Amino acid sequence: DKTGTLTLNKLTVDRTLIEVFTKGVEKEHVLLYAARASRIENQDAIDAAIVGMLADPKEARAGIREIHFLPFNPVDKRTALTYIDSDGNWHRASKGAPEQILDLCHCKEDVRRKVHSVIDKFAERGLRSLAVARQQVPEKSKDAPGAPWQLIGLFPLFDPPRHDSAETIRRALNLGVNVKMITGDQLAIAKETGRRLGMGTNMYPSSSLLGQDKDASIASLPVDELIEKADGFAGVFPEHK
Repeated sequence: DKTGTLTLNKLTVDRTLIEVFTKGVEKEHVLLYAARASRIENQDAIDAAIVGMLADPKEARAGIREIHFLPFNPVDKRTALTYIDSDGNWHRASKGAPEQILDLCHCKEDVRRKVHSVIDKFAERGLRSLAVARQQVPEKSKDAPGAPWQLIGLFPLFDPPRHDSAETIRRALNLGVNVKMITGDQLAIAKETGRRLGMGTNMYPSSSLLGQDKDASIASLPVDELIEKADGFAGVFPEHK
């Protein structure tokens, strides 16, 4: 399993690569909204990486009053904070899986295409993507639907390989043991991780294991043959693992 086994599960954010999708918004604003949509305590690896990028972690809640925090769950695949600013106006900030945030913001096709091209660009470098959105809540109620959500940015997360992963894999291969990787991350990230660790880049999407691959030559292969042939599988859900 890739995350936390082959990699450290210690995420870093490269702020220079943050992509902004809203006029008048700076990269630092994208980071601040992402930090607002993060927990300050009991953090997961993503929250810790984002809040850790601020000059002072207290900035994540500076000048605002927290009303409600929506924790990450496997259905919504995002977190969100409802808060009141110093002028008494209500807002929400959310961060999460790009597809979920695109749907939340009802983004048009041209924006989706642009977002997907950035995600692909990040993935080719082994970087995961996280999207950030904001919303005003004129009704001033935590359960109110609020005004339309606005996609404000996309930023990359890097999970570096463990210092001994490449050496461990090399020794296993020298002993004649085949090493296969499974990951929930997308295909391009799996290939880049495989390349960095010297374990091959012949990776397939999880759909190929379920006989749902768009490529007929892959879909027609028996599963055992596919597993023998592959260096790994990407986009694998926890229940598939």
